[in-house]
Amino acid sequence: MKKLLAVAAAVAAFSAQADTLTVAATPVPHAEILNFVKPQLAKEGVELKVKEFTDYIQPNVQVAEKRLDANFFQHQPYLDEFNKAKGTSLVSVAGVHIEPLGVYSTKIKKLDELSSGATVVIPNDATNGGRALLLLDKA
Repeated sequence: MKKLLAVAAAVAAFSAQADTLTVAATPVPHAEILNFVKPQLAKEGVELKVKEFTDYIQPNVQVAEKRLDANFFQHQPYLDEFNKAKGTSLVSVAGVHIEPLGVYSTKIKKLDELSSGATVVIPNDATNGGRALLLLDKA
């Protein structure tokens, strides 16, 4: 509940100067959270438009190019790395919870069943790829 209140407060503060706020978000859980607070924002006179993205590059590109007002999906290390790599200067207006990472397979039930030389897929960005490698190292 605290996360939802923080999101609503951050969006409301950001939208204080606008009647409409267009925010990019990954479908789950970020777009779900924004859609949950949308009715409350409407009561406060803010129309929230949520644009869903399934990649982590375009939301920042769209904000940097001023095609969207904000995005809601990334942690600070990812934003810092994006700014460095793309030469942008996007800033965080509120903290975002960090999503847990999981290990999924249709072939094995436990990590100890993972054979040497098996192929494992991890996120293709440095910050989340690093998190995935640490998870596998601790498993």
